Amino acid sequence: MDTLKIVSTDPHTQGPFVVINKSDFNPDVHELYGDQDLGAPTERAPTMAELLAARDQLLERERELAAETYRVAEQAQANEAEAQRLRDEAASLQAAKDATAAAAQSQVAPATATAEKPAKAAKA
Repeated sequence: MDTLKIVSTDPHTQGPFVVINKSDFNPDVHELYGDQDLGAPTERAPTMAELLAARDQLLERERELAAETYRVAEQAQANEAEAQRLRDEAASLQAAKDATAAAAQSQVAPATATAEKPAKAAKA
């Protein structure tokens, strides 16, 4: 069924119903005449108010996304700065550990050499 019967706006000149295309049916304006099956909902063009409201929602969502993008970029920058600080601290700790190990090694070497000399002297 490509047409529908709707209640006429002027029954004296139009009769009790008017036949219109199903695609032209607007439930906000038209009233179905009798018991008719609409089948699948008909598509209707959105009103200007609906379009403006949808646009406003999209603009607000764009603003929210831009703010979130900025926040994420700031957080990434802060994370990178903290990661660099931790890398520097790890390098500093490793350098201190290496220096301590080298100092301990240099103290062990003279003590070992001193302990070996009396043993060599005893052999001679």
